[in-house]
Amino acid sequence: MQTLTTKRRQLFLAITAATLGFCNLAAAQEAETNEAPIDANAEVIDAPVVEEMLITGRQQTAAQAVITERLEDPFAADLMSSDQLSRTGDSTVAIALSRIPGVTVLDGKYVYVRSLGERYSSTTLNGAAVPSPELTRNVLPLDLIPSSIVETLKIQKAYSPELPANFGGGSVDIRTKGVPDKFVFSVSMGTGLNFDSDDGWTHANHGEKNHMPAVIDNALDTYRGKLGIQNITDTYRNANPSATTTESSAFGTKTNRDLLLSLNRDVEIYKKNLPVDFSGSLALGNNWQLNDDFSLGAVVNFSQDTKWRNKDQEREEIGSPDERNSKTERTSEETRQVMSTNVGLNYQDMHNLQASFYHIENIHDEARVKTGYDNSIYRLADGSQYIIYDTRLENRELEVGQLSGEHKFDQFNSDHLDTLVIDWFYSDSTVKTDIPNHTTVAGDNTINPLTAEVISTQLSPRPAMAAFEFLNLEDNVISNGWNAKVPLLFDTLKLTLSGGFNYNEKSREYYGYTINVNGSGNQSAVLSGNVNDVLNSNRINDLNNKFEVTAGGGFGTESYVAGQITEGAYGMFDANWDDTWRVTGGARYETFKQGLLPIDLLDYTGNSLNKIIDEIINNPGQRYGFTQDDWYPSLAITYMNEGFMNTEAFQVRLSASETVVRPDLREMSDVVYIDTELGMRVKGNSTLEFSELTHYDLRAEWFFESGNNLTATLFYKDIANPIESTRTPGSDDDVILTFENALSGEIYGLELEGLYNIGAGFFTSSNLTLSDSEIVSPEGVGYTNAIRPMTGQSEYVLNTQLGFDSEDGKHSASLVYNLFGERLFFAARNIGNHQDAYEQPFNSLDLTYSWFPTDTLTTKVKLGNILNEERVFEQMNDQGRNVEILKQKVGTSFSLDVKYTY
Repeated sequence: MQTLTTKRRQLFLAITAATLGFCNLAAAQEAETNEAPIDANAEVIDAPVVEEMLITGRQQTAAQAVITERLEDPFAADLMSSDQLSRTGDSTVAIALSRIPGVTVLDGKYVYVRSLGERYSSTTLNGAAVPSPELTRNVLPLDLIPSSIVETLKIQKAYSPELPANFGGGSVDIRTKGVPDKFVFSVSMGTGLNFDSDDGWTHANHGEKNHMPAVIDNALDTYRGKLGIQNITDTYRNANPSATTTESSAFGTKTNRDLLLSLNRDVEIYKKNLPVDFSGSLALGNNWQLNDDFSLGAVVNFSQDTKWRNKDQEREEIGSPDERNSKTERTSEETRQVMSTNVGLNYQDMHNLQASFYHIENIHDEARVKTGYDNSIYRLADGSQYIIYDTRLENRELEVGQLSGEHKFDQFNSDHLDTLVIDWFYSDSTVKTDIPNHTTVAGDNTINPLTAEVISTQLSPRPAMAAFEFLNLEDNVISNGWNAKVPLLFDTLKLTLSGGFNYNEKSREYYGYTINVNGSGNQSAVLSGNVNDVLNSNRINDLNNKFEVTAGGGFGTESYVAGQITEGAYGMFDANWDDTWRVTGGARYETFKQGLLPIDLLDYTGNSLNKIIDEIINNPGQRYGFTQDDWYPSLAITYMNEGFMNTEAFQVRLSASETVVRPDLREMSDVVYIDTELGMRVKGNSTLEFSELTHYDLRAEWFFESGNNLTATLFYKDIANPIESTRTPGSDDDVILTFENALSGEIYGLELEGLYNIGAGFFTSSNLTLSDSEIVSPEGVGYTNAIRPMTGQSEYVLNTQLGFDSEDGKHSASLVYNLFGERLFFAARNIGNHQDAYEQPFNSLDLTYSWFPTDTLTTKVKLGNILNEERVFEQMNDQGRNVEILKQKVGTSFSLDVKYTY
């Protein structure tokens, strides 16, 4: 069905040449085509010229395929190839997607498409749903996926029925590299650093996984979730009626103290010189022609990278920024390891089978030291300051196994029936996130009121002087589906009928335990010194000191189990009249089922579970389990005209569709958790409703003979019951974010994208998104602004690139600039008429230079965040002052990579 005319093939070649900056490519190819036969006795053509053409040919293939798919897709989509990823030097999918029109990335992980947050965007891996390793979000963090395994990225912005109906801003499909068509071998090594990360913090237990001790696990069962001295004493007395009060009390104190001794308390934080970054990768593969019909291909990839970063933060409380503020010195080590295997079997280029396996592991080890003032107990004028020591190791593992196939059938004795194509996939994936020992220890500093110099430090005599958290998440997803296309050919009409089905099954378990150490009642001499001084075995074994272990995090229920099943079937038609008019339409019917059960792991009575069961039975409106199904239609009309306005190709597409956005599991669970990136508490809301969306897109594309092109897109989205991030009522220094439905919302905008070949090896490509939005919340619920922009929406997003490729093919460079306008962080409410909080614009400027001394060797240098920008969040208080409620360092980074490819 999707065949290309000779004219269009030439057009794609011109676009590819301009994109890659090879200005003399067309002339070189023409000279090569018309060249006279070579005399056997003549000298061989200069080797560098042949080498250059080989390099160019390899890059053309991938770039041409991307452009072809983009033009022939009936619904608006943007794509990036592996060559484009290599040019910008982006190491992860998240960074690469920030180059796409209308796409911004939050926290370096979460994609915002057309200013709609991560809950409005879906991510698939080779078309299959995958689980999330995030404790705080039910989305795949795209910094987890290295760009090295990516063949293309497809960001579809207009809905089509073969996609899941959970579609808001767009859908991101990560397509990984398949099996090679010849022998491949490559090895690379790299290093780098961040100029703001020469020295930082680490802790004594760095890199060690210390899970909850078995003695505490057993004690929770023995003492039914209550580990306090009094409960242990009472349990012992009940089991031993003859025991005296003194014996029972002594047993309770000693047993509780033994529980404290079993915890890993070697968590002292100290300064160290940070090592440089390191990265390495290896790829090995081949393709074997088994006989005239069958070929077998296989490839194995391995990569690992480690980097240290300081992410220091400063905070000012909105009500009293001069008196209530804090500074957090924060250092993290992040190690990512990727292993993948792909095996493919091909029969006559008509039947392809492929098996893939991916193992991605990410280890994030962090140490934080936070100091500040709360204007009550801790004040600079009084020479008192609080200090909080925080250590956290988070281990995330994603394993994906996939089987896929494509089958073509063209043995039809018909003038009207073209090749029938059937494709299918099966994916089984699991993600595990383990936080074996997150420790938080509170202390008090005595400081010089004039210089703020620290005079002495002690741990704080409070009920939760120290907290030890043990968190575990496991997410499993089974995803499978099939698609079929039947092309019908008539005189002036090409008609393709298609349909398919897919099934996604997701289960999630999240368990969290918190063990607190009560230091109340101790004298200063007992608590003086650092963490290891106070929580050492000598002071704990002294039963005259007042330490007590208790269970419970203080935030309420912190665990849950959940499951989802989504089944969808669709039908579509694609009618093309004389390559001038094209109408594509269809509908999807989808059924969604969800069950979510909050769990109180410390409730051994069963009362909390019985309460939920009673509500499920007696309350038809409960949200613990429900089913939803509906139809989701889509229609697109395309007009095509080769030669319009002196173009080689011109087309304009209009589409309309209806979809749904469902809140994720974490947002609907009545639990409180910590957003580790920003250090804020977040609470779920089980009463959230689904958001229903209506989409309209109008896209026009001009492609010129020189390879220059221009794309303009108008879009509008109407949203019923949009889900917004907001702040719960509370004091200025007790920020808890939550999620709520607004009444209605809308977002509309213009996207402009263009490529211009400057000449002499230079080209520029840019995209600009201008948008506006409005969300309406119910009156009388305490919002400062009931009508406001949508969370995460920016009035403008700019991406521009100046590229250069030398004529000899040995040098390549890109200067890439990214800017987004301020965007709403959270909506203010019930806090003294303070205004909404906004993240401020971030100017990102990166430079990448590549040198190709030979056909097999590549050297790449990159400078990131050259302008040394910081992330800043501001909120205007009731006095008209813009307060920096959060400021986080990013730093300028440098990397050097050397790659050998055979």
